[in-house]
Amino acid sequence: MIETLDHPMLPERVGWKFARLKTLRDDGVTVPPLFCLTGELFTRSVSAGAVKEALGELDFDDWHALREASRRARETILSGGLGAEGERLLADALSTTFDADSVVAVRASMVGARPEEGEDSAEHAFAGMSDSYLYVPVAQVRDAVLKCWASAFNPEGLLYRHRQGLSLDRISVAVGVQQMVFGERSMVLFTCDPTSYAKDTVISAGWGIGEGVVAEKTPTDHYFLHGQSGELRRVVVQKPEMVTFDAERGHGTRIAPVPQERRDAPVLSDDEVRELSALGDRIEGLFGSPQDIEATITPDGAVHVLQSRPITMNPGHYRVFSSANVSESFPGTTTPMTYSVARRFYWLLNHDYLRRCGVPARELHDLHETMTRLVAFIDGRIYHNISSFLRELAVFPLFDGMRRDWERLVAELDNSYYHSDGRGKDLRAQLTRSAKLVGGWARAGLNYATMARDFAAFETEWTELLRSRRGDRFTEAHPLTLVDDYREVWRSAGNLWGITLINYQFMLIVHGRLERLLKKWGVGDTDTLFSQLLCGGKQLRGAEIALSAVRLGEQVRADADLDLLFRTKPPEEIWERLRAGELPAEFTTSVDAHLNRYGDRGLEELKLERPNLREQPWELLRLAGQYAARGVVAAEMERTEHETRLAGEQRLKEALPSAARRKVVLGLFDRLRTFLYYREAGRYQRSELFGYSKQVIKALGGHLQQRGVLADAQDVFWLDVEELLGFFDGSGTTHDLAGLVEVRRGDHERAQRRRPQREFSTADVVGLSIPEVVDVPQETEVPESADGVMRGLGSCPGKVRGRARVVLDPSFADDLDEGDVLIARETDPGWLYLMLAAKGIVVERGSLLSHTAITGRKFGIPTIVAVPGAVERIPDGATVELDGVAGTVRVVE
Repeated sequence: MIETLDHPMLPERVGWKFARLKTLRDDGVTVPPLFCLTGELFTRSVSAGAVKEALGELDFDDWHALREASRRARETILSGGLGAEGERLLADALSTTFDADSVVAVRASMVGARPEEGEDSAEHAFAGMSDSYLYVPVAQVRDAVLKCWASAFNPEGLLYRHRQGLSLDRISVAVGVQQMVFGERSMVLFTCDPTSYAKDTVISAGWGIGEGVVAEKTPTDHYFLHGQSGELRRVVVQKPEMVTFDAERGHGTRIAPVPQERRDAPVLSDDEVRELSALGDRIEGLFGSPQDIEATITPDGAVHVLQSRPITMNPGHYRVFSSANVSESFPGTTTPMTYSVARRFYWLLNHDYLRRCGVPARELHDLHETMTRLVAFIDGRIYHNISSFLRELAVFPLFDGMRRDWERLVAELDNSYYHSDGRGKDLRAQLTRSAKLVGGWARAGLNYATMARDFAAFETEWTELLRSRRGDRFTEAHPLTLVDDYREVWRSAGNLWGITLINYQFMLIVHGRLERLLKKWGVGDTDTLFSQLLCGGKQLRGAEIALSAVRLGEQVRADADLDLLFRTKPPEEIWERLRAGELPAEFTTSVDAHLNRYGDRGLEELKLERPNLREQPWELLRLAGQYAARGVVAAEMERTEHETRLAGEQRLKEALPSAARRKVVLGLFDRLRTFLYYREAGRYQRSELFGYSKQVIKALGGHLQQRGVLADAQDVFWLDVEELLGFFDGSGTTHDLAGLVEVRRGDHERAQRRRPQREFSTADVVGLSIPEVVDVPQETEVPESADGVMRGLGSCPGKVRGRARVVLDPSFADDLDEGDVLIARETDPGWLYLMLAAKGIVVERGSLLSHTAITGRKFGIPTIVAVPGAVERIPDGATVELDGVAGTVRVVE
């Protein structure tokens, strides 16, 4: 009934507090010596009947009555003593463990009826509800143990158990008696930010012993170490007081003054913070979840861990939102209509993906609500709901092995966040997961083998579905016909689109495999190598579209009359002449072919409120004229890409002498290029689906304007799609669409003046816990980095110097002068026309597989992605130098 660190110290006997200290000691962490009086000794020594009688009938709604009942129960325990056996066992343990003049810490730990009900379990912290006594002389330990036993019936603990539905009849208490460490500095370390669940280290540290920090009796410094970047932020305060040993009394603690020279000094050095963070990571790894760790540092610099317990979380309340990846498709603010269509698309895309992965129909049904909330609409912007994505993807057996690459390349999170998968850990659950993993790999193998066939079938079926609808303005159709057609197209799309995510899955697997192989085989500068070897292969759809426009420019330049027309007349007038048949037939045919096939391409093309080439076809002529004037040649672009690929193959040969290994690497790159081709094709077909939807929605808006429901057909974009369709077919909830428009237009105007965080997390009501936003500044100062250099991921090699052109709100009229370097937050495929005119490209967001990186590589434009704060840090018009190999950009003047 007395156990030491050399005993098993199981949580059901000594409680979680001391069982974890045993785990830490066994792993080599410095833990002060201790022994434990087990919960069994408590139950054998304390009369449960007498305690129950003392408590009487508890009224948990009457605080005064509860306190009185608690007092009676605690007095019963204190007067009952330890019993003969308890007195003997405690005396023997004290005499064999500590010297007679030692002072110790005596701490209670509630032992639950079941392990998960115990103090400091993952579900129940019982924070501050059981008693601890510090600097206790050995002669006074017996009384401290009795007080710890009695603290099981403190009123706060009784109320907590009642509210949590825990038993009041099967309470037992373990008590740890531990060598008191005379700490000079103490801290509480969180391995995960308890306010956001971000995988940051948070430390609160003060002078003296831990009671001053834990009980908030004295001021403390705070240290925040970013989990991804390693950036350290310190909040150092004046610390005039500390909690320390009361030497005058010979026991207990007192508040003492901090020496003058230490009051304003940081408690921890930067190196110590990083070392403590590493210790925290090690301890978190031992227990498999984020930890709240108490420790103290003695004058010799040794760190003594006094306690580690799980950070109490409620995964059901917790959500992480990020706009990082989704902003490539939906940059900046948008409208409720665009969000509602995007939300439906994410649902059908992921539903069909999981179906193709073999997820049973019942699980798909259970995931329905999660999959309808994969994106959120916050401050007029579309965010990925990362928590919903992880809940959904957890049912896919292979996701555990892909998660790291998914979070880095797809979610593009600035930080890592803790997520509980909620899965069982017993043998049956593990066997079930193993069986699903085998089935998952089998299904993945089948999907891989049939990928080319399945994607070709997808393209064929989609083209056939859209053939009669491409470019149709739908203005003559009855609104109910439009509603039915819209629903039919989306129903059909729901059975097609999952193949694009199957492809994305393989793209992530192959990319991750390549990165690990190159690292394992000692190949350096993999970013540059990726950029070079991803060139070549079958022409990507986005590049195909851009080259089509470049070839139109070549036709203009080759015809002197046409070239003169484009140099002297606005594109709108040229368009009218083309429609009137006044331009060369071959050129007119080429323009019509481009618009028919690629008319859904445009800047911010997935935003339904933004026009594309089908609605403003003269903008294609503007681009053709710009390419003609600059002498852009398609063959030169293709040659540049080919040369870049050859340079990459030569670099690989130099870095990897083994021909067999090179063959493996080049084979994987060939597969990755194929998956990239499929991804870009699917992206444009998504644009076609949104382009079709835009035309139907605009036509319905026209009907609402004609019938006096809306003042302007364009107002339809302030509605969501089900409100619009429901107005016509009777499934809507309001007839006052104009009223909705007015409210949402006001929301949008306010959102445009705001700039929310790129990502945030919350465990509260989302609408009430969006992080503080700031007004967008009219003028921005440029903060200097330590060496004046900004860094990101080099995506296409080359060194250039040019004038920075900061583009925040692109349009087709946003032309770049020759020699300009494009600076942007992110790009979407519709930016490609603009990007071809740039001498270099720098964006704040993206990865080596993002659209910006791919475009730079395809056309040999020196490109850097993932440069934090580039738009604010680089003034428009400044001269900049960028190095696409090193991933650096510098403001020259």
